Amino acid sequence: MKKYVWLFGLIISWLITWYPFAWAQCPEDPHDSGDCDSLCLQIWPQDSTFIFPGPQYVRVPAYVVHDLPNQAIDSIAAFVIPFCYSHTNPAKYCSLSGYWNGILWGHVSKYSIFRHLPDDTNPIVHNWMMDLFEEGSGREWNGTILDLDGISHFHLALIPSGSEDPLYGEITKRLLFTMTFKLADTMTVCIDSCFWPPSDRLAFSRSDAVTYIPRHNLPYCFSVSCPVRGNTTGGIDGDCRIDVGDIIFLMSYLYRNGHPLDPLERGDADCNGVVDIGDVIYLINYLFKGGPTPSC
Repeated sequence: MKKYVWLFGLIISWLITWYPFAWAQCPEDPHDSGDCDSLCLQIWPQDSTFIFPGPQYVRVPAYVVHDLPNQAIDSIAAFVIPFCYSHTNPAKYCSLSGYWNGILWGHVSKYSIFRHLPDDTNPIVHNWMMDLFEEGSGREWNGTILDLDGISHFHLALIPSGSEDPLYGEITKRLLFTMTFKLADTMTVCIDSCFWPPSDRLAFSRSDAVTYIPRHNLPYCFSVSCPVRGNTTGGIDGDCRIDVGDIIFLMSYLYRNGHPLDPLERGDADCNGVVDIGDVIYLINYLFKGGPTPSC
């Protein structure tokens, strides 16, 4: 048994020497040092999942989490973010236009992908790049390339090309950019990484030009639908309008075994917890006699 002691010692020595370095790699991509960097999409605000008559603007911020502060080699020195998107309502438009998604600064920043986002729970959700611009020292990244056609893709490349441009070395979740969609009707929109020649798919770059794929929540999908009548004023028949069609739909449901209400609360126009003839009367009063709006 003693003759294997040296081998056991060699294994222990190897583990002590190399294990910390192996542990310090992201399992998804070993070129990503430490814990995994990540890119996360999240619709903002949450009530933008309801659509009303007319266009609806839905913002989808992209957040980056970086894990190793003060580690120069692991600081992010470039972002390549090619997104393609599709939706489930081809008869209606889903636009990601340059008008609402530009590389803009200053007083026109509300049209910029680098806009700040006000929030009810936080005074402001700060965009990292806009923060650099507002310092006034020119530290915002100069190398910005945005390619979008308004109907299918959003391709973004960010490179710190100026000598004063800092590398991205944040340890916390920071807002990198925001996509603003303009939607005409109910639909589900899905965003995913796609090929963007010659840079291939989604990639971050270290300061030594080694690239890696971050963790992400792609494909990311969100749905925009008519609100439930018990919460606000969506149409009973599903067209997001309150009109005579809703009265016909409700009468058919109540007395002619018509299409079911899904959810049932959609037909509760007077908000008393019951769907009955009283809701029909409530809608007639609203549409033709100036009665109160159907909402709870």
